[in-house]
Amino acid sequence: MKLIGRLLFCILLWTYSWNVTADNSDITQDSINHVSIVMGQDTYPFQYLDDSGQPAGILVDLWREWSLVTSIPVSFEVRNWQQSLDSVRNGQYDVHIGMSPNDSRKAFFDFANPISSLQTFLFVHKSIGDKHRLTDLLPYQIGIVDGSSHEQTLLAMNTDFSFRKYPNREALLLAAVNGEVLVFAGIEGFQRNMSLEQNIATEYYISSRIPIDKTDISPAIAKGHPALLATINAGFAAIDAQQIERIERRWLGYHRENAGVLIAMQTNVEPYADIGNDGLPHGLYVDLWKLWSQKTGISIDFVVGDMNSSVEDIKRGFADVHIGYPESNEMRTGLEQAWHLTSIKSRFFSLKNDIQDLNKIENVRIGVFPTAPYISEIHKLYPKAQLRFYESIDQLVDATIKGDVIGLIASSAMTSHYLLSNKLWTDFKQYSNIEFSTDIYSLTRIDDTGLAKRIRAGFELISPEERLQIERKWLINPDDRYYRGIEKHIILSNQQKSYLSTLGAIKMGYLKDWRPMEFQGKNGEFLGVNSDIKSILVNHLGISIIPVAFERFDDMLQQLESGEIQLVASLAYNPEREKSILFSEPYWPSPWAVASDLAQPPIFHIGQLSNKKIAVVNGYQLIDQIRQLHPELSLVIVADTQEGLDAVVNGHADMFVEKVSTLAEKLKKGQYPSLKLSLIADLADQQSRIGIFSGLTELKPLIDRTLATIDKATQQELYQKWNDVQLNTDNQFYQRWMNSLIIGLLIVSVIAVMVLVVNRRLKIEIARREAAENKLVFIANHDNVTGLANRTLLDQELASAKKLHQKANTKFAILFIDLDGFKVVNDEYGHDVGDQLLKLVADLLKRAIRNTDFVARFGGDEFVILLNNLDTIDHGKRLADTVLKKLSQVTAIDDKPVQISASIGIAMYPDDGTTSEELLKCADLLMYQAKRVGGHRHRNN
Repeated sequence: MKLIGRLLFCILLWTYSWNVTADNSDITQDSINHVSIVMGQDTYPFQYLDDSGQPAGILVDLWREWSLVTSIPVSFEVRNWQQSLDSVRNGQYDVHIGMSPNDSRKAFFDFANPISSLQTFLFVHKSIGDKHRLTDLLPYQIGIVDGSSHEQTLLAMNTDFSFRKYPNREALLLAAVNGEVLVFAGIEGFQRNMSLEQNIATEYYISSRIPIDKTDISPAIAKGHPALLATINAGFAAIDAQQIERIERRWLGYHRENAGVLIAMQTNVEPYADIGNDGLPHGLYVDLWKLWSQKTGISIDFVVGDMNSSVEDIKRGFADVHIGYPESNEMRTGLEQAWHLTSIKSRFFSLKNDIQDLNKIENVRIGVFPTAPYISEIHKLYPKAQLRFYESIDQLVDATIKGDVIGLIASSAMTSHYLLSNKLWTDFKQYSNIEFSTDIYSLTRIDDTGLAKRIRAGFELISPEERLQIERKWLINPDDRYYRGIEKHIILSNQQKSYLSTLGAIKMGYLKDWRPMEFQGKNGEFLGVNSDIKSILVNHLGISIIPVAFERFDDMLQQLESGEIQLVASLAYNPEREKSILFSEPYWPSPWAVASDLAQPPIFHIGQLSNKKIAVVNGYQLIDQIRQLHPELSLVIVADTQEGLDAVVNGHADMFVEKVSTLAEKLKKGQYPSLKLSLIADLADQQSRIGIFSGLTELKPLIDRTLATIDKATQQELYQKWNDVQLNTDNQFYQRWMNSLIIGLLIVSVIAVMVLVVNRRLKIEIARREAAENKLVFIANHDNVTGLANRTLLDQELASAKKLHQKANTKFAILFIDLDGFKVVNDEYGHDVGDQLLKLVADLLKRAIRNTDFVARFGGDEFVILLNNLDTIDHGKRLADTVLKKLSQVTAIDDKPVQISASIGIAMYPDDGTTSEELLKCADLLMYQAKRVGGHRHRNN
């Protein structure tokens, strides 16, 4: 093959250069025995310097292929972009590896035929994401790499563009993340630095980017060397087209001549993947891949098949990636595991039999899928069990109903969906104690390393909250969700943390008497559903929120618009308000209801209110809605809920419209026995949002991410917490209730005297026992000298940290601290002084860490700090420096002079270990390395 290629090269070279005479140039075909190539240092994935300091990228691989075809050796030199251009112009190197030809460059360079191409875009910051035309961007400086073709391309479109130039691509991207520019010019592909890639994706939505140009990339040489140019062209023309495609796939993840990425999927595994009633693919896997497509800007399409044929489609090249397949160490397809998509919980289901222990049943038969990766685990747990294999969930269920098997083990979500759809749910029992976890991977061919890398980069742009939202959509049972643990915590980038730290205290307005959503307690405290929403925001975002009470809704709204307060919960959206207020995504159902006299006929829709006087609280968006849709209605504007109800009782209004939860809270107290409540059907589908001061645009997406963690179960818990009394407005009910209350009070008063003494003693005893139990739990988990957590609690915390960070694909660090000089203090002054020193060190460490971190006494004079959610090890090193500095300031204990320091080892998860034992061992070893060279320092890998 190489011989044929070289012959073809010779023919093509003769064709290109037959008319080139020797006096045209000092370079001839025979004199080209080596080509020196200069390239840029950070235009990933086209030309860049990799982590080992070697040239890499699409163009590098193409030139290496050129060298093989031509048998002419090449060498690469790396420079920043402007230097790479200058070094070819002045003859320092023979060829520039590749650039975009334009008029200004053609004055200095001769260009070979194109060897690749790239798409260029303007990336627009989300704060100005409504700018969709180039002319909209004229007021903004555009960030570009100095010497790049973007400047001439954009000036050709509009001469009024202004630019801010940076020496290289990474400097440009860092400037974009830090807000120095709001628009920058960039190319297709993704960044090597995933932290930077994630920050760019967070601030610059790929859906908002504006295409500039699709430009060719051509090698460039100094003018006046036609033989060299002919040699270059002939060599690239001789390269096999399939080899060029393989190189592009390696670096871009897909061949750009095709429409995008083709995904093979199996059907009949709902809720994960199936064909919907509309004939289109749907399911949890499908939604995850659609979100991947949105994040990357790469189009996708699906090829449908069964479990086996979908895998074969990948192996034979009919599709690029498998949507999601179960694999384990025992059962492998031979494909590359490009991405761990999720993990599925499989459980045991049987007919309504109460099976205590499968091992105690003789000749037990269990139905499973033949592709189940947990078959070996079943054999280990239940060696007596006989496994019978079935190809589909309906076959498994049918075999269980017929008694061929005692039960089945399959995906909990898939089985539950099937049983519910076929009205068999009540006939079956699910056993949560018999559970197996199956890892689901998106698979590619082994040689498709570029696609695997592109898949990983795209999925890493999807936040855990976005994945959780998709799981909530498809998985009814919270126990089936892989990302369930993330509900307690959202992951923030360093830039987002920095932004939040600049906000200071935020004021949140609330109404003093708008139960159950918000109200003021007897001691002036903020209570109600929205007080809990405030706490959720504080816990997730780490911000300070100060509640501000208001008597009137319209006063609160005015202060939100002016910025005197920054947040208002339970605010209804309308386009007019959106002009001056930012709105979060909906977080709470908020239907309207009507309070009317018992004599009034039932009200079901707003059209029944014709010729009625309707009371509405001043400032409610419902006022404008009613006036626009039902101008015939007469409105009575009231200040608050109390005034609205009084207006109906006193005859000033026929009825009062208010949120159903607020009316229910008011009427259930019995203050208005003559009123009843009716739900308005055509106003029932209302949703409450958080209103945000318009100056806090960057806070809105963070609030949305936090609100996304509130699922329906949490909503129900909050509602039950603040609505624990049933509503009934019937007059006869109140009369019966009062009579019963009087009789009950007489009986209770007699019993109360008898029970009081016994009850009081019982409460005291219970309180004592609870205090004793709490004390025992604390003693079991804490060190008795310093009050810090002990090794038992440390092990639990490390296990939790590993689980959370593994799911969220984030890092944490542990610092293993051993005190230098503690033994001298202990020996010289005794254990009492030594214990005081340990307490002082413990307090010092607690003050040095964040609220989200953890510190424990490991034993003796050893301590361990757990630092959660780190991007790099730098934060751990800074904390270690702080600890060393603080320890050096400890000079006396009880007027006794001491000199104390520490040796610290820092280990990072998962770089230095994936288990608690590995991390502690690594940190301990690094600590001893620091101690052996004199202490008072820290070490890390």
